Amino acid sequence: MNLSLRKINAILQLKLQSIITNVSIMVAPLLAIGFVLIMKISMPKAVMTGAFLLGFGVLFNAIMGGIMMGSYPLAEEKEKNTLRVLMTSSVNGTEFVIGSIIPSILIIIIVNIILVPVAGIPMNKIDWPIYMIYTTLCGLISILIGYIIGIYSKNQMQAGNISMPILLTFTMTPMFQMINKTVAQITSFTYSGTFINFINDMLTKTYSPNFKDIAVLTVWTILSILIFIYAYTKHGLDSE
Repeated sequence: MNLSLRKINAILQLKLQSIITNVSIMVAPLLAIGFVLIMKISMPKAVMTGAFLLGFGVLFNAIMGGIMMGSYPLAEEKEKNTLRVLMTSSVNGTEFVIGSIIPSILIIIIVNIILVPVAGIPMNKIDWPIYMIYTTLCGLISILIGYIIGIYSKNQMQAGNISMPILLTFTMTPMFQMINKTVAQITSFTYSGTFINFINDMLTKTYSPNFKDIAVLTVWTILSILIFIYAYTKHGLDSE
């Protein structure tokens, strides 16, 4: 399949403008920064540690924001029939997906970098290569989950109803693993839980990538790609 960089760039610019101007989507990255800043200022440092603040912010941004960036625009385009126009033009599905993912990933990466100083963490405390890889993978998995939701949704309201319990589970559950060992064991096998463990270990002790973390993120990445390919192959992006 031949890919056109010109078409991918056109989709990229269109999606970037669509995401930035959509308040429902941008609320997640903006709230991530806002909540971290408010909690750092208003709550005791003994409770709101840098690890907690950064983990909370990235979960809001990469998990909630990623799922919303994947599901909401796709559902909106289906609802307004603009996606059907694109799919009947010379743009193919692969070009549309690549052009759509890039701006979402870039927004997630930029906000994740901003969250480090906002959380009050010195830049030299961050293992940047691993941090960037883990946060980017979490964002990619979330976006693909969002696309899957978008494929099976007829409109934005339905996409919101389907995505809400999913994003709340991945966003909030890892935050409770410190008070319940059973929850901690379960979340260690989720991509969001793996990232929280990485943040905690990186900022409280020396962290080195281990087989379990790599395996969990790899499995989640592969599964999300395979499920998306299945949904796309079976229903297409513009399913009714």
